[in-house]
Amino acid sequence: MNSAIESSSKNPKTYHKIKYRLFFINLFVNLLFLFLLSVSGISTAWYYLALSISDHFLLINGIYTVLFCLTMYLVNFGFHFFEGFILEHRFGLSNQTFGKWLKDNLKGSLISFVVTIVAIEAAYLFLKNYPTTWWIWAGFFWLFLTLVMARITPTMIIPLFYKYSNIKNEELEKGILNLFEKCRLKIKDIYMVDFSAKTKKANAFVCGFGKSRRVVLSDNLVNQFSVPEIETVVAHEIGHYKNHDIIRLTAVNSTVTFLSFFLLDVFLKKMLTLGNITHIYDIAFFPIIVIGLSVFSLITMPILNGYSRFIERNADIFCLEMTQRPKDFISMIDKLGKMNLAEFEPHPLIEKFFYNHPSIAKRIKLAQEFKG
Repeated sequence: MNSAIESSSKNPKTYHKIKYRLFFINLFVNLLFLFLLSVSGISTAWYYLALSISDHFLLINGIYTVLFCLTMYLVNFGFHFFEGFILEHRFGLSNQTFGKWLKDNLKGSLISFVVTIVAIEAAYLFLKNYPTTWWIWAGFFWLFLTLVMARITPTMIIPLFYKYSNIKNEELEKGILNLFEKCRLKIKDIYMVDFSAKTKKANAFVCGFGKSRRVVLSDNLVNQFSVPEIETVVAHEIGHYKNHDIIRLTAVNSTVTFLSFFLLDVFLKKMLTLGNITHIYDIAFFPIIVIGLSVFSLITMPILNGYSRFIERNADIFCLEMTQRPKDFISMIDKLGKMNLAEFEPHPLIEKFFYNHPSIAKRIKLAQEFKG
């Protein structure tokens, strides 16, 4: 009996099946709750409560946003706790105590709240002052906010959760510098972060714009992978640099954002015509707006993930061409998949909908067919 439980706790299919179900249950609960907020009159009551405190447009929206974000945090806390703490411990992936997990959760929620209140205040200012073209201004402001967040993430956001350190393995450092030189890449900032303080998973990523750009490796990756394997990881991340993938992803996401704001503009003006709202900038209608944006995000998620898989595959090809080490690449991907409890061959529909990287099996096949 114990062996059966232990086997289940290490089964990637079971792990991801729970996560998929949790995603849709969470989505359903959020959409239902947002709908109830609107039809029950709670959202309108929040507006009048804010109006009783201040008649200033920005303060009314700010007070409403605080009430809305706090309520949604409480509604979603159980889901975040189960997925981020209970599930990760059940499958032997987490190294965090509840206190440390809660601290990270609160920090992440506070950052999200600050971004949310800035975005909402700006959007409603545009709605009130530019009712015809607000969606264009809102789209450009969101692009600006995205670029600011991308710029400060390596230097201000990541240090809130992880500690940076230099790579002390001389052989690895030399190999990485050789890769940068071979790729004629001037950016030579590469750091290690203490993933092991929180998780048994391994990861690597490229982040930042301009002078803040850097490649980041987790200490689990550095400590448990061979130098040739890590070099293939770095080559993959360099591929993102060389292919300008951060800029390309930002452009694609911005296009989707502009489209979502345009469709929202059409919807709001339809509600105004039907008499469902008094003003296009009526914040009491905000829960319905969030429902619309959530549904649109769900529809576009497979498209954006498909584009992300495309650029990730190109980064893999760049890595293989640059290193000429398909065996090391296969070894790295296989080990990474097992450490992260990845599903090697997910169902095609699951991959199209949820995966922003090609499946492990497809990445291994790509390397196996690489001719050099």
